Amino acid sequence: MNYYALFYELVDDMVTRRVPFREEHLRLAREARERGELVLAGALADPVDRALLVFHVDDKSKAESFARKDPYVVNGLAKRWEVRPWKVVVGNEPPASSAASGSPARTTETILRRWSARTTKAQLPKYLEHFSKNVLPELRRVPGYLGAMVSVGRLDGEIEIVVETTWRSLESIRNFTGPDLEAAVVADEAAALLTSFDRRVRHCEIVAADRP
Repeated sequence: MNYYALFYELVDDMVTRRVPFREEHLRLAREARERGELVLAGALADPVDRALLVFHVDDKSKAESFARKDPYVVNGLAKRWEVRPWKVVVGNEPPASSAASGSPARTTETILRRWSARTTKAQLPKYLEHFSKNVLPELRRVPGYLGAMVSVGRLDGEIEIVVETTWRSLESIRNFTGPDLEAAVVADEAAALLTSFDRRVRHCEIVAADRP
């Protein structure tokens, strides 16, 4: 992953002309932020003649793609733009206190979503296949989704399934669930393979993580 700086040179009356396009511009920026691509974005002030957006991505084409879709560019509010690699020297390393102490690093607003269900030994392979073929592709399309882990164990003669997904924020989970964040999202096809399942899920903020 590398840092890239996207520079905009803006029109003179930017503050006035941006009004009808600002919400769409911010929506694109928020989505890029939820995907973990956009680090910081904003305009320079006094005067508002330039803007800077910092991306942390594997290829500069992602920053270029953002610019080409940005209504500020499409509608001529950014007279010129360019993407430059940014060699970050200070600021992207782990905090010195954590590195020195060996303590796990504090994370930022990462949310763990936990859901459990029960099934039979015979139905377990079918559920895992459903999760792989149907659930994961859907999750990967949601901005802010970071990953998933499925664990199984024996419980009272049945198989307990625990699904834990990680998200960049509660707002990103809302992109998946809708307004009710704690509502379990269980397709009829999956429900038919389970003997019971949680109708409500639990959310926890991940405050520390160890990644050797």
